[in-house]
Amino acid sequence: MSALIYGAYGYTGRLIAQAAVEQGLQPVLAGRDADRLTELGTALDLPTQTVSLSEPERLRTALDDVSVALHCAGPFVHTAPPMVGACLDTGTHYLDLTGEVDVFQMLAERDADAEAAGCMLLPGIGFDVVPSDCLSQFVAAHTPDADILEVALYAEGTVSQGTLKTLIEQMGRGGVVRREGRLHDVPPGWTSRNVDFGDRRRGVTSIPEGSVVTSGVSTDVPNVTAYIAVPLLVQSLLRASQHVQGILTWPPLKRLLKRLVEQGRAGPTAEERQQGRTVVWASARDPDGNATTARLHGPEAYTFTARSAVAALRRVLDGTAPSGYQTPSTAFGADFALAVDETSRQIVGGPSGA
Repeated sequence: MSALIYGAYGYTGRLIAQAAVEQGLQPVLAGRDADRLTELGTALDLPTQTVSLSEPERLRTALDDVSVALHCAGPFVHTAPPMVGACLDTGTHYLDLTGEVDVFQMLAERDADAEAAGCMLLPGIGFDVVPSDCLSQFVAAHTPDADILEVALYAEGTVSQGTLKTLIEQMGRGGVVRREGRLHDVPPGWTSRNVDFGDRRRGVTSIPEGSVVTSGVSTDVPNVTAYIAVPLLVQSLLRASQHVQGILTWPPLKRLLKRLVEQGRAGPTAEERQQGRTVVWASARDPDGNATTARLHGPEAYTFTARSAVAALRRVLDGTAPSGYQTPSTAFGADFALAVDETSRQIVGGPSGA
């Protein structure tokens, strides 16, 4: 069985390719830029395949002898459809690094197609949404009648060009929550609260994080809100942005901002990744007030992503890949996040047997 990493020469793709080699994997590196691809392939002594997502025939040919494709080239709202289509045509298992709620929804709608093709569609196999999805399933399983689930993320560190471009692409998207089992659009920064992340309590504001979507598959909890820890000023700016939604969705503005991003550095340095850390908090509560609350402490977000992506590739190559649309926890179990080195889970409130 073999793996292909598409967009391998991007910031996160390169980290994943390096981590894969360190763990004894020999993936095919793929992308549309032949020069960057050849440079990386030579450095890692790995085979390469130059192919564009706009070339469906060549893309299908590239996947013909591949068991699993890990898609690392975002923004995924644009790049996922052609790669997913090629994977369904060839029966290739599909993984990606998306954090975009629209992509989670789009792939969930192709569950029957994936079942028919005998392949798995598993988006969000990085920091978004492995820890939040796995922790959500964990706390929900220990609160059988839970009707409310809340998830909050805290991350120390800087972001890559790719992440910034995705955030720019999502400008004007607004927020998303799950209520009575259905997804609902809400204004940006719709609600806020304080969360204990272990070292101290921090203010968090609601965001359209992927676990709001994946929770509909991973748990039976009907009401879900996801948050991120940001300074009060950022919370205020998010709420204020609802008044300029039209401007934020203006394509020329997005193109300008992306060009500005491309003038900066690719992403955090190795030293910055070493110094960063992440904490994910989740709490499930039933109508009687019984709750299970837990935290996941992990490495810096890009380090987490590289490790979790390789762990997922290994699971698929070892034969663990249920067909159809999956989330990290439905594919690999709620403990999958603990497979990421330097990640630990702590129950901070709930049943003594949890």
